[in-house]
Amino acid sequence: MPRWEYRVIDLGDEVDDDADRTAGYQDVLNEMGEDGWELVAVTETEYIDETDPDEAGIPSGTTVAYLKRQKSAY
Repeated sequence: MPRWEYRVIDLGDEVDDDADRTAGYQDVLNEMGEDGWELVAVTETEYIDETDPDEAGIPSGTTVAYLKRQKSAY
């Protein structure tokens, strides 16, 4: 049975503020794909009080990508 590893990234942190956001996201996701990561989902965070309830995390309104790749056999 395959084993998976997961990664959650804040796409806003990965893209230059002056860049075209769509093209920037595409570049980041293509780079991740080259490293074997598969995009599972993209969401925009939303917290009532504008911050992650755990306090150390991703702020509200952030575009977040969830990725997975199969773990190597060793």
